[in-house]
Amino acid sequence: MISDTTIGVDLGGTKLLMLCGEKRVRIPTGVCFSAADVEQNIREFIQGFNDTPKAIGIAIPGLVDCTGCIKVCDVLPRIEGWNPIETLADLGCLIEVTNDVNAALAEEFSDAEPGLNAGIIMVGTSIGAAFLVNGIPLVGAKGWAGELGYMPISINGQVKRLDELAGGAFIAQQFGFNGQSLALSAQENDELALAAIRAGGFALGLGLAAVINLLNPSKIALGGGTFSLPGYEEAAYSAAKQFSLPELWQACALTKVKMGDAVVALGAQRIALSLCKPQKLKNL
Repeated sequence: MISDTTIGVDLGGTKLLMLCGEKRVRIPTGVCFSAADVEQNIREFIQGFNDTPKAIGIAIPGLVDCTGCIKVCDVLPRIEGWNPIETLADLGCLIEVTNDVNAALAEEFSDAEPGLNAGIIMVGTSIGAAFLVNGIPLVGAKGWAGELGYMPISINGQVKRLDELAGGAFIAQQFGFNGQSLALSAQENDELALAAIRAGGFALGLGLAAVINLLNPSKIALGGGTFSLPGYEEAAYSAAKQFSLPELWQACALTKVKMGDAVVALGAQRIALSLCKPQKLKNL
């Protein structure tokens, strides 16, 4: 069980989700949401507890360096350069900052068997991924591996990022919707909205096929608000199957994340808690 004295924070392009035990608070965000806004909400959330939390895990949709500073965050540009470890130091607890999909990976595969080759892909405002290779997280040279949304795809004579074809915000913008109106229109069987969603799902399927062909995982978990749009999942699976090597496709199970929209916050909480635990000394 995760300690109730540890807080998990999932900061995304459309929402800020904070949780600790049974307490959960969800705040809408957006492109203008700033570091000051995040801090204010975290401080207000903490005021509801009798004791200072042991740790706070903060997950963000972008690149975090080894000091906890946010280097790049396309969907929330006003948090770039923010270092929560420094600006929240007065709270007197451990602060851990991580990429949101890395946090989701930690939660989704917390009980994974040794040697697992698997991954998680989250499709929300934009797209991110994280992977286990032989049971070990694939982190890359700077800890920034998994930027699947930046995979270039040539379409209609132009090269675009996968984000621009399959991410929720971009799908909506291309067809004159915002995220909420796109979902509502799709539920009302608006053909333009459904066609936009299917096109986005097809593009994600190309990304899935690339991952399956490149890494040969035995499992990929998928989550995020965009993935739940009507027709998106079906189009993604169809394209992934079509463009994956049959043997690799058959070896890979596609599932939905077990903890739904809480997976990132729970993962951030889990990572922060793990850093609080005393490390066992090896026998020499």
